[in-house]
Amino acid sequence: MNESKPTRITLEVSRSTAGAASRFDVPVPSATSRVLDALLYVRHHLDPTLGFRYSCRAGMCGSCAVVVNGKEALACQTAIGTLGTDHVRVSPLRALPVLRDLMCDMAPFFDTFKRSDAAMRAKEPDRKTLRTMPPGAPHRAAIEAQNGCLTCGACYSACEWSATRPGYLGPAAMNRIFMLSLDERDAPGRSRLATVAHESGALRCHGLGNCSAVCPVDIPLREGMQKLKGLLATEDLP
Repeated sequence: MNESKPTRITLEVSRSTAGAASRFDVPVPSATSRVLDALLYVRHHLDPTLGFRYSCRAGMCGSCAVVVNGKEALACQTAIGTLGTDHVRVSPLRALPVLRDLMCDMAPFFDTFKRSDAAMRAKEPDRKTLRTMPPGAPHRAAIEAQNGCLTCGACYSACEWSATRPGYLGPAAMNRIFMLSLDERDAPGRSRLATVAHESGALRCHGLGNCSAVCPVDIPLREGMQKLKGLLATEDLP
């Protein structure tokens, strides 16, 4: 696409009615125009019934995660000019119930955090000042490398086990458990590893790396999973 000249694309969008898809002729004024811009054009000018989510438009909230031409992505961050085609297919995240068109029920994804107990519990709950991890603290670099999750669900959608193995925890929750197990401020610490040491957790992961490939903030989820498995191999868990 030539960034200086307007162009057009065929936007094919999955619809929740009978699994049908709708096609729209959409103008694209710039190669840097985003998929979200095309969806908004459809809603404003062609079909106000089209259902999709978005909020920040800055790649920070994760609410606009969809599947674009077969790969999970944030609609607000995916430039149409980078897709190399004038036929753009947009569908909802996989492995999650579809509520309407591109909108999924995110409850099964967020439930993975609850089931794995992926929330910090402070060692010093009555402490009045914030306890930080200074530079050079043990495991700080490892935690920082895995930090920054938007909880967008893209990795969960891309993982081959999410849709085929009921109860699978998925990459985001297990990545959180990995970080917490290293964090000296967390009361459960390494005991948290027991929540992922089973066939619906880290032991099921085959390390294909689909999760890392689609993460919009480039968290090395595959590498984190391998390190998590390393911890499991060294801990004496019940």
